[in-house]
Amino acid sequence: MRRIATSISAALTVLAFTSAVAFAAVTWKAGPSVTFNGTSSVTATGEASGLGNQPAIATLEVEGTVTYTCRNKGGGEAPGQNPVPATGTGTQDLGNSDHNGRGVLSITVTLDPPAPVVSGKVAGCPNGNWQGVNPVSSGITAATLTIEQGGKVIYGPAEFDNPNN
Repeated sequence: MRRIATSISAALTVLAFTSAVAFAAVTWKAGPSVTFNGTSSVTATGEASGLGNQPAIATLEVEGTVTYTCRNKGGGEAPGQNPVPATGTGTQDLGNSDHNGRGVLSITVTLDPPAPVVSGKVAGCPNGNWQGVNPVSSGITAATLTIEQGGKVIYGPAEFDNPNN
């Protein structure tokens, strides 16, 4: 009887320990922080512990605008007048399963123009005989960082506005 009680006690101790480890909170040693790199990109960085051995995935989304150069059929060019909405997305595995529950976040995302060529109307060209070409970022206005683990959000979604706007 004493042996069974000892075995049950040991099993409950192991169960309590593994439950505590499985439900431990994620602690950020550094960050996460988001830096706007002028008009061209956004970088998210950080270092977390308490992730366990289950993969964690960070997703960084940015939004802003691009402008196009207007080009007519004769090759003449003029600046487009309309800022065109653009977004960009990147993901990163935090690498935690290989680092005993620690993960490092370092991801940079740029804007993706909606298309390499758009209609003259969309780009704000003089008339329908023009096309918008050569998109250039005119500014990233905001970023959203989300970190998921095991199908659940463990950080965010956290929204960051560009302080330079």
